[in-house]
Amino acid sequence: MLTRWTFDPAVLAFLALTLGGYLYVIGPLRTRYSLGEPPSRGRQACFVAGWAVLAVSVISPLDAIGRYYLFSAHTAQLLLLTTLAAPLLLFGIPEWVIWRLLPLRALRNATRGLLFPVFAALTFNVVLLFWHIGSFYEAALKNTGLHDLQNLSFLLAGLLTWWPLLTPLDRHTRMATPLQMLYLAAESLPLDIFGVAAIFSPAVFYPTYVHAPRVWGLSPMLDQQIAGALLAVPGNILDIVLMSVIFFAWIGHVEQAQRTRERAETEREMAEMEARVAAQESGATAPRE
Repeated sequence: MLTRWTFDPAVLAFLALTLGGYLYVIGPLRTRYSLGEPPSRGRQACFVAGWAVLAVSVISPLDAIGRYYLFSAHTAQLLLLTTLAAPLLLFGIPEWVIWRLLPLRALRNATRGLLFPVFAALTFNVVLLFWHIGSFYEAALKNTGLHDLQNLSFLLAGLLTWWPLLTPLDRHTRMATPLQMLYLAAESLPLDIFGVAAIFSPAVFYPTYVHAPRVWGLSPMLDQQIAGALLAVPGNILDIVLMSVIFFAWIGHVEQAQRTRERAETEREMAEMEARVAAQESGATAPRE
């Protein structure tokens, strides 16, 4: 079991359709209908890397270990889906694909509004916490269809929570505005609280892990504490790193805008000076009656 790869036909079909559909859309379909510029190799590499992380998350032994033995393995899988696979996949999708996925201007404008980050953060946390309610979580452990739906929900929630940061429709606001720093500070707070609760809870949350055979000498309580630490610590470190990136990008944009304004002001003053000099020269050379 600890080395078993999971070849669920539904999961394999989803993986094949995801990668095959992406390559077809950016390749033959784009060329045939002149849909837009081809994505850079860097963006294609990001999508393929995200797909690879997704594949490893759902078909490697990590999936089976998290489902039958260790809550901490499930948490590691969750982090791979939401904090690594999701942003890589989203960044790899060209803007013109997003425009066609959201054909209505109202939909595109909704993703640019101030309420969209609130919606994204709430949806992300509601989806993740819903699946960790005891009865629903246990049901997903025992039913393959529900387990697949759970993982798909995690991936979609991850894509949604990264949208206000990567802004697929607006390249100039990608990881570069102060509001995104506030968003990072708040979007995963409920999940952090759940992680802290897992660390300090006097009881194990899920019976499956209590009765599961012991793996690597981890007791159910220690396993849950590791899971809580994975939820609370790496995410906050990542948030601090991203906040720093956004802060310096924002400062860079502010300085660039200031230089642009100063350059425009200098050019305007030079043009006015040249106009005055030209007028004076014209007046000096005009014939006197």
